[in-house]
Amino acid sequence: METIKQKGSPLKSASVLLPAFILLCFQGSAASPDTSTEDFYIRTGAGIHWLDLQESGPFIRTNGREEVLGYLDHYDGKDDGALITLALGKAQNLQFTELRGFLTSHTSRHTREYDSDPAPWAEVRARFQDQHCPPGAVLGECLTSQTQRYLLDLIGDDPHVRTVGWVGRIDGAALPFGSAIFAWGDPIRIRTKQEVDFYGLDWVTGKRAEPADQSGASMYFGPSYKRLSQDIRTFAYESNRPATVNNLTLSEDLDASYMGGVIGTRRDFPLRPDWNFTVDGTLGLYYLDADYHGKQRTFISSGMFAIDEVTNHRTSDTQWAATVGLQALLAFSYSENVTLRFGAGIEYLSDVPTMRYARRGESLGPGDSHSPARIDYSDAFGYSSSVFLEFR
Repeated sequence: METIKQKGSPLKSASVLLPAFILLCFQGSAASPDTSTEDFYIRTGAGIHWLDLQESGPFIRTNGREEVLGYLDHYDGKDDGALITLALGKAQNLQFTELRGFLTSHTSRHTREYDSDPAPWAEVRARFQDQHCPPGAVLGECLTSQTQRYLLDLIGDDPHVRTVGWVGRIDGAALPFGSAIFAWGDPIRIRTKQEVDFYGLDWVTGKRAEPADQSGASMYFGPSYKRLSQDIRTFAYESNRPATVNNLTLSEDLDASYMGGVIGTRRDFPLRPDWNFTVDGTLGLYYLDADYHGKQRTFISSGMFAIDEVTNHRTSDTQWAATVGLQALLAFSYSENVTLRFGAGIEYLSDVPTMRYARRGESLGPGDSHSPARIDYSDAFGYSSSVFLEFR
């Protein structure tokens, strides 16, 4: 599922939403007679989490002049994984303090093959052989440093020759001939393994408007931390040759740390003596620190010049981000000290890092530098379904 990039500033949006959200919360937080009870509790949960990230991939489409025309969005983070939650809390009178955290992990694998139209390249090759090769000779036997420029001229005159390949060096430096993308007209097969770890911790304090056995609202707020780590391993090769001839290996680590705070409101609705329904909404504002490290190996052995290059690239960026979450819980009091809860939730993240590579219109020809890999942002959604046990 393709996500829609956040166009507005999350900081500006949050500055409008926060005051209204706080006023709404305080309306349900009017003081009521104190009780004298003190209650400690622990809540554990397990379930499934779905995360929907934007599609991406370090692969491009080019024309015969090796100019970037577009991108191949090869993989995304739309997958499910196990979810574990834990909360420790203390409630005294109508006030409560809670330390809560979650951990989820997703792994996805993608294998696709991309075909180009081989006809334009076959025509260019035939014209070159007729003009610069003796009868019966193959292209590789008559391709030299002197005749290479004639082949490049023929390719440049036909914008349809090269259509599928990988981006050049991830640091944007110039590449020798042939190392930016695969041979003309050949299909490529791409295998990607993506691992995503997402976890967070909140420390909130709040107050209920009514005792726990009555219908009422609660408001809470406090510091919050989240971390989203993406580990991506890609191997690509020409599928009409052995994988050891021409290939690309790319290892990428993209980490995002969210540091900020949350404010939330919770509404309880007693249904029966042992049943309770709760709706919990949160709004968060974060300072996002993103860091990228990529290691690329480009190996070409089918051309006139053998190429075996290793490229390392690091970059970082910062951004403001906002989150909005909503969770519904159905609770059953199994005993005085044990409660069973069933929950489902959704969370929106305004800014999640994703990698972008060479820009449209840039040249990947021999000796041409281009834009290095850079961090961009898109929005994302997370969904969850869990079962909780609470002990008091």
